[in-house]
Amino acid sequence: MRIAPLDVQYQNASILGRLVTNFAGPMNNFILGFVAFLIVIFMQGGAPNSNTNMVTVVDGGALEQAGVVTGDKIVSIEGRGVSSYEEIAKEIATATKDQKEAPTLDVVVEHDGQKKSLSVTTKEEKGAYYLGVSPSLKTGFVDKIVGAFQQTGVTALTIVTALRNLIAQFSLDKLGGPVAIYNISSQAAKNGLTSVLQLLAMLSINLGIFNLIPIPALDGGKILMNIIEAIRRKHLKQETESYITLAGVAIMVVLIIAVTWNDIMRIFF
Repeated sequence: MRIAPLDVQYQNASILGRLVTNFAGPMNNFILGFVAFLIVIFMQGGAPNSNTNMVTVVDGGALEQAGVVTGDKIVSIEGRGVSSYEEIAKEIATATKDQKEAPTLDVVVEHDGQKKSLSVTTKEEKGAYYLGVSPSLKTGFVDKIVGAFQQTGVTALTIVTALRNLIAQFSLDKLGGPVAIYNISSQAAKNGLTSVLQLLAMLSINLGIFNLIPIPALDGGKILMNIIEAIRRKHLKQETESYITLAGVAIMVVLIIAVTWNDIMRIFF
């Protein structure tokens, strides 16, 4: 039974029209991720600036207890000079690697143009050691918008890299299904609204990228079939497209069951 005129049905749309339709879903995932990051940035008061060694001091962190305040600059860690937050994070990771107890680090800090040397004992959290700093913030309106775009791009690049590594060396332990998402969401909820929004952004972007994988049941598979049609300049038979889609659905169902079972065994047993 026909439920719509032939000229407005998906099958009779142009190749470009179908491509746009199939890409709309992932695009909305990317937009949601950007909006979530933008909300987080406005809640924090600014966008992280990792290009400077000026830092924001975390409440209750090791550096705050040592007398360091937000706006101070970290000049060196363990005698190695740092000029950006990325270098700060790298030096902290290097200095605390393979440590069994919280190490004490020699840190040179600049406050109002004056440098002072401190011995700061790091704090342990989930097997890692921290000084208790985060990047300084860019507070301009445009900076916040640009920062949301940058965080969206960095997150997407990280996910694509992880996906590439997964394809190169497949393991179910690198995947997470509904059980893993529930577990991570519970932990994020304990850390407050900011953590929940950051997780929402990450999951949304992850879903958008995953949806672009050229598996027939996903939007990426439909886009691939659209491209094939454009090259052939000929529609695929509806029966052929249905069989290909069903094969993709079967693959996805098997994968979901395997990942969910692996999550249950990994988390609860």
